[in-house]
Amino acid sequence: MPGLSSEQLAFFHAEGYVHVPDALAPADLDPVQAELEEIVDQAAQRLLAAGKVERDYAELPFAKRLIPLAKADASATAGINFPANLGPNIFAFLHNSRLLDLIESLVGPEIYANSCQHIRAKVPASDEYAGNFSQNEWARSTAWHQDLGVLLPEADDTLIVTTWIPLVDANEENGTLMIYPRCHQEPLRQHVRPPADQGGSFTVAPEELPPWDPVTIPVQRGGLLAIHCRTPHGSQPNCSDAIRWSMDLRWNDARKPNGRPHLPGLLVRSQEHPELVVHDRQEWLTAWKFARISSRGARTYRWV
Repeated sequence: MPGLSSEQLAFFHAEGYVHVPDALAPADLDPVQAELEEIVDQAAQRLLAAGKVERDYAELPFAKRLIPLAKADASATAGINFPANLGPNIFAFLHNSRLLDLIESLVGPEIYANSCQHIRAKVPASDEYAGNFSQNEWARSTAWHQDLGVLLPEADDTLIVTTWIPLVDANEENGTLMIYPRCHQEPLRQHVRPPADQGGSFTVAPEELPPWDPVTIPVQRGGLLAIHCRTPHGSQPNCSDAIRWSMDLRWNDARKPNGRPHLPGLLVRSQEHPELVVHDRQEWLTAWKFARISSRGARTYRWV
C-alpha cells in the first residue's frame, strides 16, 4: 500500500493530525480483535471458576462482553493493555506493512514502535463497575493532553506520531477522539494532574488550552487518525451501550530519542540496519521481562 498522499501529508503538517479512512482492511484488524476476544474469554472463565459471575456471557458480542465482567470484578480488564498484552497477533500488527507504509511517510524509513503504546476498552460510563474501575479513564473522559507531555524531555525534538486505531466504529456517542488542531508547532503546554472527574495521568493546564474550539472526528473501523505528539486531544465519556475498543500506537525515527529509554520498543522497519529489525517475538518478551526489573524507580514522566 502506498503511504500518505501529498494532500494528506500537507493536512497533517498544517493541522497536526490527519484522518485516514480505509487505511486498514478487516484482515489487518481481525487477528488483533480475535486475540482480545481470547483475553476476555480467559477472564470470563477465570471469574466463572471463582464464582464471581454466574455465566461467562459468551453470547455477547465483542463490543459488549467485557461490560458485565468488569461490573463483577475489575480484574477482568487486567490483560488487555500493554505490557500485560504482548500477544503474537499484536506483535504481528506492529509489523503490518500497510500501517508502516503510512508511518514511513511521516517519520521516514527507520521506524521504531515506541514503548508507550495502549489498547483501550472504553466502557460505557457507569458507577456500577467493581472496585474503583468506575473512576478509571476507561470508564470516564480522557483529559486533554499532548502525547509528548507524558514522555521525557529527551524526545522534545523527535516527531512521535500516534496512530489512533478503533476496532469498532468510533463516534461522538461512544467517545471518539476530540482534537485541538494547529497547536503542534507551539511549545509544549504545561501539564498537571487531572481533576477527579477526568481520567488520565496528566492533563494540559486549563489556562493553557487553545482559545478555539476542538474538532470531534468520527472514525470507522479500518480508518485511523495520525496525530502529532504536540497536538492536544482527549475524549468524552462513552454514552453508548457498547465498548469503544481502540489502539493508540506511537512511532518515531529509530535514530532519535523516544522519551521512554528504560522501556523496550521495537525496531520494525529499517533500510540502514534491516538485520536489527525485531522479527522474533521472544526478543520482545524477554526485553519486557528484563525491563520490569531494571526500570524500577526509573523516571517516566517529566512533570514529577
